[in-house]
Amino acid sequence: MPSTKKTVAASLAIGALLALSACSEAEMPQDETHKIAVQGTASPSASQETEKPEEPEELSTAQVATTAGAVMAAELGFGSSAKIEGKDLESLATAPTDTLKDIVVLPSQCSAPIEDLNWSPVQLGTEAARTDFTNENQSITGSVEVAKLDGNAAKVKAHNANVATILEDCRTVKLNGLDYRETLKFSDPSVAGADSSLYYSRDGQFAQDSLVLIKSTQKYVVMVSFMSATSLQEDAFNQVATSIMDTAIAQLP
Repeated sequence: MPSTKKTVAASLAIGALLALSACSEAEMPQDETHKIAVQGTASPSASQETEKPEEPEELSTAQVATTAGAVMAAELGFGSSAKIEGKDLESLATAPTDTLKDIVVLPSQCSAPIEDLNWSPVQLGTEAARTDFTNENQSITGSVEVAKLDGNAAKVKAHNANVATILEDCRTVKLNGLDYRETLKFSDPSVAGADSSLYYSRDGQFAQDSLVLIKSTQKYVVMVSFMSATSLQEDAFNQVATSIMDTAIAQLP
């Protein structure tokens, strides 16, 4: 695949355009329906049976919230899930740069707001967690991501302002490279209760539809994202995304 296509494919993946890059490079494990991490431990060996069993690892607030969101996603049909942890999560904390290098954005004033869609909560560099999930029957992939604000509320508001700019001035954007052409179309799904909500579609070789919801509490920010090869532009699907978001938020102070 030419380098310009690799750039756009990576930068325009989902949600905050980075949102599912962790599972786009390697196929998501098809595990069982998501289970709360503290449930179940391996059976002790004979030499360990008289020892005090290990305490389950304590979950952070962000991990509790994403776990709850993933459990709700499983109830709504997204039965396969994977927690993004360790180096995979750390890699998402660094915002990608030059994602639109060698790509001409029309109208040109939409370049910065479009590139800012690479933002996601884990980039705040604070306590963060994320779980990805999928519905195999409908080929829809989603994620729930939670991060502590720790004085970074202005960064979230700035991103939400860029989303508002897109909806006001950049509803149709063309990306043109040396051997690449793509059109992005944005709309407001009008999800009640979300601080920021964005629906968009891509045409061309990497055609897909995406939905992104963001909402903050006093101490945390939650992002729920979905990507699909088919349309997600239905009120019923907005309700699915809202239910996952609200479930995660219910676990937060």
